[in-house]
Amino acid sequence: MARVLVVDDEPDLRELVRISLQLAGHEVSVCADGGEGLDAVRRCRPDVVILDVMMPVLDGWDVLSRLKSDPDASVASIPVLMLTARADELDSIRGSIEGAVCYLTKPFSIEDLRSAVLAVMGRGPEPALRRAAQQDALVRLARLERGTAGPAGRPSGPRMTRLEPVSSAVKSPSGPRRDTSTWPAWLASASMTPRDREILEAVMSCASLGEARATLQLSRSYVYSRLRHLAHGLGLPSGPALVRALRAANALGERPSGAGPSR
Repeated sequence: MARVLVVDDEPDLRELVRISLQLAGHEVSVCADGGEGLDAVRRCRPDVVILDVMMPVLDGWDVLSRLKSDPDASVASIPVLMLTARADELDSIRGSIEGAVCYLTKPFSIEDLRSAVLAVMGRGPEPALRRAAQQDALVRLARLERGTAGPAGRPSGPRMTRLEPVSSAVKSPSGPRRDTSTWPAWLASASMTPRDREILEAVMSCASLGEARATLQLSRSYVYSRLRHLAHGLGLPSGPALVRALRAANALGERPSGAGPSR
């Protein structure tokens, strides 16, 4: 059976999940908050993390983001099953896009929980499960968006910014636009979309990622997912590694340590 880590701030629910999974033969550890959960993941390396969304201080979204961007592949590839009292389909879609492989809505039956854990353990490696969940989420998001007309009355494509309550309009970073000819050579030669270039300009021009997101009026999940994608294309291990490289290299034409050829 599996080593399961349960991260939930509700004591009664946490105990119910623990007992139910232990009776099914699993080895179960529990944590009461997101910070404690992150420490336990690195210490115990569970087979599955069951993660509550709504927790104080460090919520489930932050924990999920930190797990999936962890430079240690053995941490980033741990399957995450999310629990939430929020029944909105956009929350389920967001969970899948950000890296969860399964999403259960409270209240749920004990049998549903046990079946979800067994399914997560029996369907192959986590990266494949994650990609399948992300693809399914994008299909569901596209279906939700079909009622919104785009140019010339055509349905618009999926807007990632619907995953969080922020405007989908994109603004240029404040101040003069950065001339990409001054970018480091390893970055200027990389293949990317105009939106990705706007994101990188904002990251290099703003004091923090929060300020960059606010300037662009893009969701946290979208900005982080694009940074992860760009980092992998540049041979860097994670989005945070790309941000550090940008701030360190700035306008120098030198490839940061550890970066491979751009694709």
